[in-house]
Amino acid sequence: MSRIIERIKMLIKDIKASPLVEEGMLIGLSLITLTMLLSMVTGIFGGLKGLFGHAQGGADSLFNEIAQQLDKIWQYIVNLFK
Repeated sequence: MSRIIERIKMLIKDIKASPLVEEGMLIGLSLITLTMLLSMVTGIFGGLKGLFGHAQGGADSLFNEIAQQLDKIWQYIVNLFK
C-alpha cells in the first residue's frame, strides 16, 4: 500500500503526469456525483411509489410530495457548493 502512495506522490511531482492525476481525480469526483444524483432520483421514485400505494390524499398530496422532494434535492445541491 505504501508503494502505491509513493508512486502517486511521484506522479504528482512529475509535471508530465500531473494532468493525468488531475483528470483521474475529476473522473472520480464525477462518478461520486453521478452516484449521489442517481440515489436521489431513486429516493424520489420510491417516495412516489409509496404515495401511489396510499392514494388516500389524492392529487394534492402527490403534488405536495413532489414539491417537497424537489426542495430537498435543491437544498442538497445548494449545500454542495457552499
